[in-house]
Amino acid sequence: MWFWYATFSAFVSSISIILNKKALKNINSSLVSWALFAFSIPFLIYPSFKDGFPKLNFMFWIGTFGSAILFSFAKTLALRSLKNSLMSEIVPLAFFSVLFQYIFGLIFFSEVLKTFSLIGLLLIIIGGYLLKIEEAKEDFLRPFKLLLTNKNASFYLIAMTMFVLSSVFDKFAIINMYPANQSLYLLFGNIISTVIISLYMIKKDTVWLKDLRSNLGILFISGIVYTILSLSYLYGITDGSLALVSGVKKLEVFFVLLLGWLIFGDKPKKGVWIGSLIMLLGVILIKVG
Repeated sequence: MWFWYATFSAFVSSISIILNKKALKNINSSLVSWALFAFSIPFLIYPSFKDGFPKLNFMFWIGTFGSAILFSFAKTLALRSLKNSLMSEIVPLAFFSVLFQYIFGLIFFSEVLKTFSLIGLLLIIIGGYLLKIEEAKEDFLRPFKLLLTNKNASFYLIAMTMFVLSSVFDKFAIINMYPANQSLYLLFGNIISTVIISLYMIKKDTVWLKDLRSNLGILFISGIVYTILSLSYLYGITDGSLALVSGVKKLEVFFVLLLGWLIFGDKPKKGVWIGSLIMLLGVILIKVG
């Protein structure tokens, strides 16, 4: 079942990416990040408590606070990069985060992958990298070169690393709930993230309340979509390996292309479709494996 949760999270994530890009045209990344966490809270209250309160141990709280702190900062950094033209040039490197997911999953959770699944992951990384390189119309090695010459590229890579680490904390927290309650975990994490970003904006952003009122509609919808995305991903990593769920979720870039073509008429280049097909082949191998 984890495979379908991961695939669904990839589709919902593509919608979230489109909404976030639209919101970022008018407001800063901190407010968009805040809205994703804050507006999801009301929708999580009922599913969090309808089956009673689970047993929680000390490791659950370590995982919850660790993930919330890392993810809130990583999400803000990543959203900030969406406002920067550099984003399209550096984002191909994000696909290599899957390898780190595999290493961490192996170390902390003994998640050994079968041969087909490992090949599938490698194809997703290769296909996704080629897809984004073609989309950005850049030199094949340019993302790696930017790491040495541009500090914003380094910040983006830091954000990707923080995302990987936060997913490790996510799984630590969920496996230390008895029984697992993904909604409750997400509720706790989003409350912590909302408080952290609220404190930051109160100190640094004097017009955030005005921006919030002006963009309330799209931010509210983004929060709902983020809730669905997050729950799908958490259900996926509960039973599936971190690397495989993360790898399948990378299909979000394919769904973004597909939605852009169907809704906005943005027809991708031939090379972009080749990268997409390589990714899809990798996902099929993961499903078979």
